[in-house]
Amino acid sequence: MTLVTLILLIACGALGFYFWKNRVRARRKQLEAQAPLKSYAKDELRIENVGPGAVIHLTGIGPDMDEFDLKVIAKHTYRQGESNWYELECDKGSENVWIDMEEDDELELAVTLRKLKLRDIGIDKDDLTRMDDDEEGKFEFEGDTYWLEDSDAAVFYRYSDDKNAENFYYWDFEVESGKKSIGVEKWSNGSYDVGYHEAIKLSQVTIYSLG
Repeated sequence: MTLVTLILLIACGALGFYFWKNRVRARRKQLEAQAPLKSYAKDELRIENVGPGAVIHLTGIGPDMDEFDLKVIAKHTYRQGESNWYELECDKGSENVWIDMEEDDELELAVTLRKLKLRDIGIDKDDLTRMDDDEEGKFEFEGDTYWLEDSDAAVFYRYSDDKNAENFYYWDFEVESGKKSIGVEKWSNGSYDVGYHEAIKLSQVTIYSLG
């Protein structure tokens, strides 16, 4: 073996070791990013504490019991009278997903899986007005009956610390079990947002980072 060949072998070995170390370092960082942050106290790793940049994992979602990671884009605030509730706008990769959080006797969570139109649920603006006047109403959607649970005026803050409020009116409809709901929001510009929600439990949520 010539000296040149020996030098080339040593150089190739050193180069291979360098790339291997980089792969190990990158993999370690990836695993650390995916694992719950140990620098936080256990009671701090709660969904109430997450903010923009947080990474969370959901399991058992929808009829196919899907599981996926979400990155929180923004945390919005809703206010009605003395009550507040919050919405996490999340990036799923190919689409956005929203998680609603409301503290009643206990923390209630719901994930918005679909955005709909009024025509999708078979009602119109006049139906909403009538239901509001009667303080009751229902409609059928995909084999389930949704009953009017609540309707009122509220205020939306696009970010938790945003001082620019947007007024809107909402109607909340639920199935009898409360596991599915459809929310309708009428904004000051006359547009309507309709969302299909499913209730989830804290056991279905894993916090990877608080953001």
